[in-house]
Amino acid sequence: MAVMYHDAAGYPVFPGGELSEMVGPDELNTLERIFEECREDCCFPLESERARSLGRTLIRLYAGGEHNPVVVRSMLIACFRRHAH
Repeated sequence: MAVMYHDAAGYPVFPGGELSEMVGPDELNTLERIFEECREDCCFPLESERARSLGRTLIRLYAGGEHNPVVVRSMLIACFRRHAH
């Protein structure tokens, strides 16, 4: 598994590039669904720093080339669940 890095607050930071291509409607819907599922699983309020960090990490994973929703979801939940409470 890849080396995991964390920011000053302890949230995971995955290496990744910028989104150099347009994201299509289907991809955007998938990203939104993954975000909502992970946010609800971790009990993060929508307007919280935890949710924003989750969203940023999701975008970095996607921009870094990980497009499998099952893999992305499992990585995010594993990393963010410990910050759920």
